[in-house]
Amino acid sequence: MKNYRESVAPFADYRQLIQLNPFDAVVCLRKVDTHVFEVVEFNEKLPLVMELQDNTATVAEHFFTKQCWIQLSKILNEDTHQHAILQVGTDLQEKKFTIHVQSFSTSMIAIIFREVQYTVQPYLQFVEQHIDPVLTTDLQGRIIHQNMTAVSLLSREQHSLIGRDIFSLLEGKYFKEFKLLFAKTVEGSSFSMPKCLFKGQFLSKKPFYLRTYPTYLNGEVIGIHLFVKDADLFRNDHETFYHLALMDELTGIWSRKALKEHWLQHLQDKRQNQKQAALILVDIDRFKKFNEFLGENKGDELMRMFCHRLQELCYAQCALYRYNSDEFIFVVKDASIQKIESTANTILETLKQPFMVDGQEYFISVSIGIALSPADGKDLETLVRKADQALFSVKEHGRSHYRYYREDMTTIFPNEALMEAHLRRAIEFNELSLHLQPQMDLMNNSINSFEALLRWNNRKFGFVSPAQFIPIAEASGLIIEIGDWIIDEVCRYQREWQLKGYRPVRVAVNISPKQFRKENFARKIKATLQKYEVPPELLEVEITESSMTNVHETFSILTELKQLGVYVSVDDFGTGYSSLSYLKRYPIDIIKIDQSFIADIAKDDKNEAIIKAIISMSHNLGLEVVAEGIEEPTQVDFLKRHHCQKGQGYLYNKPLPVEVIEQQYFVS
Repeated sequence: MKNYRESVAPFADYRQLIQLNPFDAVVCLRKVDTHVFEVVEFNEKLPLVMELQDNTATVAEHFFTKQCWIQLSKILNEDTHQHAILQVGTDLQEKKFTIHVQSFSTSMIAIIFREVQYTVQPYLQFVEQHIDPVLTTDLQGRIIHQNMTAVSLLSREQHSLIGRDIFSLLEGKYFKEFKLLFAKTVEGSSFSMPKCLFKGQFLSKKPFYLRTYPTYLNGEVIGIHLFVKDADLFRNDHETFYHLALMDELTGIWSRKALKEHWLQHLQDKRQNQKQAALILVDIDRFKKFNEFLGENKGDELMRMFCHRLQELCYAQCALYRYNSDEFIFVVKDASIQKIESTANTILETLKQPFMVDGQEYFISVSIGIALSPADGKDLETLVRKADQALFSVKEHGRSHYRYYREDMTTIFPNEALMEAHLRRAIEFNELSLHLQPQMDLMNNSINSFEALLRWNNRKFGFVSPAQFIPIAEASGLIIEIGDWIIDEVCRYQREWQLKGYRPVRVAVNISPKQFRKENFARKIKATLQKYEVPPELLEVEITESSMTNVHETFSILTELKQLGVYVSVDDFGTGYSSLSYLKRYPIDIIKIDQSFIADIAKDDKNEAIIKAIISMSHNLGLEVVAEGIEEPTQVDFLKRHHCQKGQGYLYNKPLPVEVIEQQYFVS
């Protein structure tokens, strides 16, 4: 103990320990006699988590309850008492604590109580359950917490690092790099060091990989978490990117990729799989307006503050993920209705408090859709879709509240005949609408093109998924009439934007094989362009491989379109057997790489090789390349390195109603 005291004393006496540790309940005692201890000081958390007999008493036996003191006195009089378990309360309301005893002299000790339950603070829960050693420091670099994995790796002589200066623990050659990393993390972003090592080989006998995350409390950065990982797990960039992709780069919370992987683990866990789980989809109402007003940097700062306020609501059976730019998902396991509604209400309640940016108050509201597993489905895609349908209903009824998914929110037609009957009247009853998804120029982060996507809100059954009605439209031949309506709508909007003085943008329209093969297809497009006086270069005709089975017919139609001056793109490129032949055979302007290749960039070297080849060949032939389904920054980094011109996907934005697109991308 002497060596331990000498190493800790310069950095933390018992008062400093109390001030430094915001996570645990702490009491400092002075040993007066063999079985007599006096209470010197305790922090404000102790009476909040534990029943005390008399918190004004100076004698420990009278300070703690009898049940508690019997266990504590036994622990304190053992020769080795650094770690123990304390249980207090009744069978109905029992609490369990892990006990850490830290000595400062032969008579002065501190007892650290760490409550073992689901409702511990989220910033502690986040690191406490982690399989890797995690140290938490304050803003000055003093260690204020170590998780149980870190405790287990420390030697008996050095069983605690609490109170130590993290900078004093570093081997000299890593000091400068870590100091810069620390300063950047305190500003609100996460960073990593490929190699680091502590003096005395604390936690690791060889250099380790270090990852830092800012620690938030009430929206403010109060320190940083340091995750110590085996460097052998990060032997190459491919593995490093794959690991880091589990965390959202901007906010440090779990990413969409992590959600997919964690949900698969949940499905494989038979104990959890038998219990109800809830997927709570949280959508920020009109967040784009904040970015437009504040600018990108301050907008990112506000997003981080928002995320970490939500993260403070998490507990052991509740995790938070960033699903896309302005949508977040809470996954609540072992979820009672009371627990689900408490979480949803707490989300709405906590956002009533403003966010402060540069001394100015900003308020963020959200809409929430909830889907339950297994009642609404087990696979993640189904649950997200149903939560999104509940969210859609919330937005249709005023925003800023929550709704559960119900079957009547989905267009469950009794039969396909009824769906077809309703679809035939959809245009007449003004039930169809267009959503536009932005296509980002990856070189300069500008947007000058969109893809038009069809939506159907039926007067009786509500919102209908395109996956449900498009096949019916194709099979019935209605797709030709609907396709003509889409082209007319796009040209009408183009005319409106011209009259309003908006900047010109190109809009891509998906063309079905049946519509494409109609004898008068090109002439219809020409007539519509002339009707609305739209420059042909602002329209993009997007076709698929199935439209190009007849070589002579395809060449003839595409030639007519090119003579008009419209752009021609091939959707889902790379999935067909003869895709490469199209590049040489037909007059094509744009190739859209199928999202299945993009999704597996970090997992499959063959996909990387295919994407590189597609981009290279397209450039040599003078074609533009658009990557579909971009969801993660690492995918963007790869595409930029290989000079892919454009990308679209949920990383940038989901398909949005035209009026929202106008507000976000045209109106300054």
